[in-house]
This record gives sequence, C-alpha cells and structure tokens, in this order.
Amino acid sequence: MKILRGLGFALVFATTGFAQEEIIDATNLEALRAKDGVEVTVEGTVTEIGTTKDSTITFINIGAPKKRGFVAVVFQKNYAAFPEGFDKFRNQKVRVKGLLKLYRGEIPQVVLNTPGQIGVVTSQ
Repeated sequence: MKILRGLGFALVFATTGFAQEEIIDATNLEALRAKDGVEVTVEGTVTEIGTTKDSTITFINIGAPKKRGFVAVVFQKNYAAFPEGFDKFRNQKVRVKGLLKLYRGEIPQVVLNTPGQIGVVTSQ
C-alpha cells in the first residue's frame, strides 16, 4: 500500500512539471513580435498562399493578408519535404510550430523545414 501511495505521489509530482503549450493567435501581432527568437506555436486561418516570381519561396499567410501578419515560409530547398504541396492549407485553420523570427524587424514568420511543423486544426 505504501508503494502505491508513493507511486501515486510520484506520478502527480511528475505530471505537474509539464507546462501547457502556449498557442498564440496569428492575429495577435504584438504577442508574436514579443517572441522573436523563441520556439512558438501559432494558430490561425490561412488567408493566402503564394510564391515568389522565381518560385524559390512559398508564403503561407495566416491571420492576415500578405505583409500584414504572420507568415509560414518554405524555401525551395525544402519543397521535397512537402510532396503534397500547400493547397490543402488554403482557407483552413492551421497550427504552425517553429522558431519565430521577425522578417525585416517587423513581420513575424516561421520557416517550415518539415511537414510536421504545420497541420490543419480539426474540431476538438
């Protein structure tokens, strides 16, 4: 009985050490800018998907149109990691995970290297 009580205490103690993941809304630019250089999880609706004229960069704009909000960026060198492309995210609520950087000191973005960094949010 003492062993079971001890195990129960250890389990409660161990699980309280885990912090709940903070999810930042893609439209909360102030909160996003405050996380420059930090691993984040961002959630919002994809407003646009586009590529540069030379097709070397794909932009997934989330929460706001181009250059006005959060962006998930995929460089050409990583396209092979996304064989299904990006259209499946169009107009979907997505969750993005990765290192947030401020592009030109203003636009919050996460570079996507693997498909595991972005996913469609399903009803919970």
